Amino acid sequence: MFVSKPGSKKQERLRALVENPRRRRFWAARSRRRQAVVALTLVTFAGAAAFAAAILAEPPASLVWLGAFLLLTAGSAVTATHINIAARHVAGYEGLDEFQRAEADHAARLGHHVTAVLLGLLIGIVCGFGGWLTSQEASTHAVLAVLAPLVILTTLCHAAFPACYLAWTRPDEVPDDEQI
Repeated sequence: MFVSKPGSKKQERLRALVENPRRRRFWAARSRRRQAVVALTLVTFAGAAAFAAAILAEPPASLVWLGAFLLLTAGSAVTATHINIAARHVAGYEGLDEFQRAEADHAARLGHHVTAVLLGLLIGIVCGFGGWLTSQEASTHAVLAVLAPLVILTTLCHAAFPACYLAWTRPDEVPDDEQI
């Protein structure tokens, strides 16, 4: 994933971030991780809808919608980062065992398959709009209001899907103080 491996200082920072006992206890329950995935999905879809509204709105209101889009996208990025930490799917982190690496590789492969399906769907929609636009007089704003959010959703899905999949499917973690 990296051109060069992260240095030992970066590994120590990643280890401190991912292996923080308080954070691990917080994300130990699968239900909490699933709630975070649902929240990420809702915030991401709301951001895409705000972007579509910004395209369709008139100039004063479009700036408000654009601001909402930026805030929701920032919220989506922060939530995705927390899900990455909860699922221990942090790029460059070497503290995973063989089973966890295999799970992460499987999630990444599955994420690429989902992205391929979404890109195929996006290409189909673009072709459909292309055919529709050639046969009728249509507003380009309406087309952009559909296509731009789909591109945003596809990109964010590609970035966040592996961690969301891991957060959703991994069982509850047993805290270190309860292990036998």
